[in-house]
Order: sequence, then structure tokens, then C-alpha cells
Amino acid sequence: MLRPHSLINTQGKPYIGRFTQPVNEINVQDADYRTPMNKKAGRLRKHFAFKRFQYFGGISGDLIFGCALADVKLVGAVFIYVYRISDGKMLTWQFKSPFAKGMDLSNRPDNGVSTFKKGKNSVAMRYELNSNGERKKSLSISLGDALSIEATMQESRDYQSMALCTPTAVNGWVYAQKTAALPVTGKISCELGEFDLSEVQCFGHHDFSAGFMRRETFWNWACFSGQLNNTSKQKIGLNVSWGVNETGFSENCFWVDETLHVLPQVQFKFDRDDDHSNWRITSENDQLDLSFKPEGMHKEHLNAGIMATNFKQIFGRFKGYIKDQDGTRYEIEDLYGFVEDQYSKW
Repeated sequence: MLRPHSLINTQGKPYIGRFTQPVNEINVQDADYRTPMNKKAGRLRKHFAFKRFQYFGGISGDLIFGCALADVKLVGAVFIYVYRISDGKMLTWQFKSPFAKGMDLSNRPDNGVSTFKKGKNSVAMRYELNSNGERKKSLSISLGDALSIEATMQESRDYQSMALCTPTAVNGWVYAQKTAALPVTGKISCELGEFDLSEVQCFGHHDFSAGFMRRETFWNWACFSGQLNNTSKQKIGLNVSWGVNETGFSENCFWVDETLHVLPQVQFKFDRDDDHSNWRITSENDQLDLSFKPEGMHKEHLNAGIMATNFKQIFGRFKGYIKDQDGTRYEIEDLYGFVEDQYSKW
């Protein structure tokens, strides 16, 4: 496995494969981006082809929250939600800005900051790597009196992030860095109440993705973070998908405490015409078999000709099992998490 400091090498090509450590910088300015006919792309074409999105989510026994920042060049988009499980009440906010005005997303998964500002509303995701090899991811949101979030998840130097880069279509690549099964500290204040994230035993997950993605991109994704219902109180997290990072290498994995376990390709089965249908996620080698029952949802639907999105992030409960490569089986019982059904033209 690779351990590059920067993603792009001296020949302008990305390092491809699964990394033992996340890269410090996605130095896209050094990338030799080509057209599908293998001619050097112009500056504007390269600029508009590069896409970035970052997501910070948290799950507890009675609270789920999430925030996404996306810079797809023609538009910058933000969505935020807070969902209270006990009564099904949800608050949502969405912001869009032409040509990502007011948005500045970092290309540094270590020691970078990504921001969005519009009037009195501000969002920031911060990434820090200290001299001891410990990483910290923080989310700060201020939407006036409507919402305040200060949330942090900490990775010890022994925590194993999922980091890889895969080829995409004939001329692109995507870098993805993901974490799960991390305790979240901080506070949330909104119409639903005041929440101390440590007291409600919140667990978080994070996604940092960037690259020259397909003009039309699709994926399904599933993720959860929490504690197993056993006496050891082990932390467990899941990240599986299909549609993006699967050329030669797979991002599919799960965590038990700080240890990452690789999973094979998985299959998603659900009824796209029924937002409330149950999902089934399986692997051909019987290493994973999960059912998912929806309870709440954030969705977006836009068709603007040159751009389009048909997006659902659904939260609910997982049941089933996962096995590591040694055959150890982990039973999943009513663990809250997410699935996504996403189509984008950008």
C-alpha cells in the first residue's frame, strides 16, 4: 500500500490505490488533466472538471445531524439537517450559490479549512494534524438564532482512515478519505433543543472526496457509526458504496474501534420509486448482509439542463451482520445510520 505526501506525482499523475495514511494535500494544480482523446485539457476545462465535496455527520440514540459542502464549479451547495429520532421532527437548511460564490473548499485533508458564508450564515470544516500524528475534524455552523453547531471528532495516531484514489472513466480520478466509529464531542443548539454530544453518546463519520469525476455521476452509499450491543462496548462503523470508487480498488470497509477491515464489492437492492422501501445490502461472498429500514430523509431534485441532481440521503436502522476476513462475525441490531441514492450531472 502507498503512503504519498501529495496525491499528484512529478509526472502530473495521481498515485492510484489504497493508502496506509491519508495524503496531506490534493495538489490538483500539478495534475496533467487530459481530454478523453488524450490531449492536454485547457485551463478552464480543467478548472470546471474538478469537483469537491466534504461531509460531517453524527449519530446518537435520539439525534442525527449532517452537513455537506459541495463545490461543483457551476454551483456551490450546502445542506444541513438535524433530526430528533424520538418524535421524527427534522430541521433542514439548504444554500446554493452560482459558481460557488462564498465557498472555499480546502484541498488539504490535513491542516486545511473549508468554509461557506452567506449573510449571517456560516459553515466551517477544519482539519488538523498535530506533531503526534493525531487528527482532528471539526464542524462549526452558525445560522443566527436558528442553529448553532460546534462538533469535533478526534483520531488517535493508531486510527486507520480509509484513503484511496481510483481511476474514473477514461481520463479522471477520484480521491476519497473516510472515517467512522469516532466519538463526537461538542454542542448543538436549535429549535429541537440543546444537545451535549458527549452526553448523548454521539458517534461521527466524515467524507473528504475530490477529483475529476464523471460528467454524470451516480452512487449508492451506506454508513453507520455506533456501539455494538455487547459487553465490550466496541465501537463499529461502516462505509460501503458502488458507482464511484470501484475501478481496481474498493473503498468498502468497516471499523471495529480503530481498526479498519476491508470489505469486497457490495450490492444494493431497494425500490427507487418508493422512498420508504427497505434496503438490502449484501456481498457475494457472504461477508456482509444488512437490511435497512428508513425513518427520515433529506432529498433534492433539480433538472436545469446542463446541471441536474436527484438525491436522497435516508436515515434509519440497520440489522444484520458483518464478518471480517478472519471470519469473526459482528451482529448489527437496530444501529442507526444512512443510505444514499445519488445522481448528479455537473
